[in-house]
Amino acid sequence: SNFILANAQVAKGFPIVYCSDGFCELAGFARTEVMQKSCSCKFLFGAETNEQLMLQIEKSLEDKTEFKGEIMFYKKNGELAFFRAQGEC
Repeated sequence: SNFILANAQVAKGFPIVYCSDGFCELAGFARTEVMQKSCSCKFLFGAETNEQLMLQIEKSLEDKTEFKGEIMFYKKNGELAFFRAQGEC
């Protein structure tokens, strides 16, 4: 499985508290590089990431509502990756 878990009780940034080995392998980041980053995954945004979806993710986190979507993210090496994002606070 490829997933991250975040602390929804820490409103500022919703830090990642766990990421699976699969997520690390898929995204090309070491676990230590991902931990404590925002679960909005801004570190995976790039040129083809839809700005409207970026805003929807942020709003969903702020409002503590579910988000489902397909978004273009980038691996650490800059290679384009495709993710299905789903989350609930």
